[in-house]
Amino acid sequence: PFAIDEPAGQGAAAPAGEEAKGEVRAEGAVASLSKEDIDYVNEVVLRRLHIHKPWETPLNPAPDLSWHEPVCTLADWRHKDVEVEVGNGIAFVVFNRPNENNSLQDTMNFGLNDALIDLHKRKDDLRVAVFTAKGRMYCAGGDPKSWQAGAARLRGEQIEGDGTIANRCVDQKAPSPEFMESINSLQVRAFHAGAHRYGPVSVGQLQTAKQWHTWYTLPQFTICLVNGSAMGGGVGCVCCCDYVISVKKAFFVLSEVKIGVIPATISPYVIAKIGTSNAKRFFCAAENLTAQRAKEYGIVDEVVENMKEGHARVQEILKLISECGPRAVESYKEIIAGTSGVPFCKALDHYTCRMQARAADGEEASLGLAAEAAQRKPPWAEKAIGFDEWPMVGV
Repeated sequence: PFAIDEPAGQGAAAPAGEEAKGEVRAEGAVASLSKEDIDYVNEVVLRRLHIHKPWETPLNPAPDLSWHEPVCTLADWRHKDVEVEVGNGIAFVVFNRPNENNSLQDTMNFGLNDALIDLHKRKDDLRVAVFTAKGRMYCAGGDPKSWQAGAARLRGEQIEGDGTIANRCVDQKAPSPEFMESINSLQVRAFHAGAHRYGPVSVGQLQTAKQWHTWYTLPQFTICLVNGSAMGGGVGCVCCCDYVISVKKAFFVLSEVKIGVIPATISPYVIAKIGTSNAKRFFCAAENLTAQRAKEYGIVDEVVENMKEGHARVQEILKLISECGPRAVESYKEIIAGTSGVPFCKALDHYTCRMQARAADGEEASLGLAAEAAQRKPPWAEKAIGFDEWPMVGV
């Protein structure tokens, strides 16, 4: 790895029987390095190892929330293409671009990202998040009009928004210095991690990858109530949720390979749902799965006849979640995200021991054990999760 190309005539070998002082030569090499150079490289590498101590780095699946600067909160919601309803311990997040098949573009991502960030901040009072949509499809993936608009901008054309039909009722605020520093740091980390090896990676692509991870690591128990078919990124929206209930008429497909691209940023979350064997066929053959077939693959947990039945099943699941400690649910989700695919090693042992100790020493464990000893409900089970009037989206 230390060899370098030199012009012809340079780097000739020392006379027979004579070794240049302090030089190390390799048979067949085209250049030589001094012993001082090699010692210097070793010193730098060892110094970095002792500073960063990668062998002591604990597993940590916690999300970085600095990649998006929210404008709306769930309590002060102004987005129209993504709607929210908040009840007792629960939030509904509803895609609302039915005429465009709820395809993902600037306003959908803007609203979705605002909702995801605020859900992370409201883990103390919101315990369940339900994701669903209006219209005949759950989500058709990326809106092709936004791709066409990007190409038009490269030709010098003026395009409003991202070129898609949308309700642009919320303005982005001017980025703060802290946000710009975070985005610059994200780009630097991506560069050093090799993200740009095969070409430039945009900030938008990096933020999309962050979006999926932020969704997957929500502290709430997340339910996807699939009202219709999901394609491309829409499948990612489904697979980032903890539990999936789908209407019987829905189909699921990742057809990107047919146009020569791949849905890379959603892949880890789809694979986590269905496993590598199913993923190979699902990704590479662009198989269009029925809801029942998607259940066999592991994308869907339950298939229902219609949305009315789906809402009833969500309410049944809420009864189960109401009885579970919210921090215990959050911790178990973190363990699943943090240990999936990790080889059995000391870091894994230490991580699971740390998580167990954190739960055992926490306030929630004390309250739960006291309630069990007194033969009464723990405080989190005293009030049911739900709405005074259930939002029957899609019925």
